[in-house]
Amino acid sequence: MAAKEMSQVKNILDLSIEEKRNFLNSFDFLMTDCDGVLWNLFEPIPGTGEALKDVEAVGKKIVYVSNNSVRTDEAYEKKIVGIGATYRQEDLVHPIHTIIHYLKKINCQELIYFIGTAHTTNLLRAAGFNVIVGPNERVEEDFHKLVTLVKDNQPVKYVIMDVDFNYGYPHFLRAELYLRDPECQLILGATDYRLPMMAGFDLPGPGYFMDALALTLPPGKKPIVLGKPGVGLGEILKEKYGVTDPQRVLFVGDMPLPDIKLATNNGFRSLLVLSGGTSREQMLANEDSTQIPDFYADSITALSTLIQSLPPQSAL
Repeated sequence: MAAKEMSQVKNILDLSIEEKRNFLNSFDFLMTDCDGVLWNLFEPIPGTGEALKDVEAVGKKIVYVSNNSVRTDEAYEKKIVGIGATYRQEDLVHPIHTIIHYLKKINCQELIYFIGTAHTTNLLRAAGFNVIVGPNERVEEDFHKLVTLVKDNQPVKYVIMDVDFNYGYPHFLRAELYLRDPECQLILGATDYRLPMMAGFDLPGPGYFMDALALTLPPGKKPIVLGKPGVGLGEILKEKYGVTDPQRVLFVGDMPLPDIKLATNNGFRSLLVLSGGTSREQMLANEDSTQIPDFYADSITALSTLIQSLPPQSAL
């Protein structure tokens, strides 16, 4: 199959009537990112809730797939309801959910070392897992004391890393020491390299820290990625929602990496929207075929416009 080129990607509103009809009939599931697609960090994106309602009205299943486990499920519910869309807890997916799903599936009984927020730590423990964290105390600038602190010889079998605002060198050292055990597995949540905050301003993401830890693994030992753009996440999405044909999934995101790459990695169709972390210029400059979408639009609200532009029987 020939690699996609950005010059071949169409705006969904520039499609012909027949192409619009085919596009709308090509998917059963609409899986969408949240930040940058449904809202931005400091303000809502107008019309997004109505767009999701229009998509549901023509028989599509909506699933919210975020890389942000820092936000609580209650906060997600408030934001989703706030834009006028329908919230169902079972249709919200983010890394701590998929990590818990995976650990339950393998019946994890072993000790876990977790690098993440206090909120996500509590969720793991509430799910019944044996979790340790730290060190949290200030470390004296003395290597002997540093080694004494991080080398605790605990029988950890899973090192799990997600977003942690207080991550530092001692955490890196302790995780690396655990991972020297051939039976200790590294599991990663959100691997984002950039975190868009507002138009024209973003921050480095946790992906750089995760790459540094993954680089310490011996040859042949690979992390399991349960956030976007991981294949592990894709497998959980297919299993959880009964997806038998990945091509019947349309994934909507605002970032080529991780959103569009998630779709590519898992055989989904993809729609890149320019309402969040990617400008039109950045989209056109992208030459990585794994990050080039099948379609693009200025906003997810274009789905409403597309649906309303078709005769009623065409939108079934």
